[in-house]
Amino acid sequence: MTFGPELVITPFGLLFVGSFVVSICAALVDAIQVPDDSMYRSGRKLVWLLVIVLTQVVRAIMYFAIGRPARRAAPSGPPTPPPPPPRMPSSG
Repeated sequence: MTFGPELVITPFGLLFVGSFVVSICAALVDAIQVPDDSMYRSGRKLVWLLVIVLTQVVRAIMYFAIGRPARRAAPSGPPTPPPPPPRMPSSG
């Protein structure tokens, strides 16, 4: 019987995804249960619900729009040859 990396990765992946889902659900429930918009330090209930739901999507869009490294331009034409080796001084 062999043990592969999936026996280690799968439980941690499930734990990560589970904690992510639980944290989003907890934040949504907490935001929904606030009875009045004036109780928020800033913003309104609808704004905070959208922030909670869309944060991950916004981060991904920001990465692709701002944070992703620029593509390297493909070299055009033949490659440049290397420089010639240095000449050895002649003794004499």
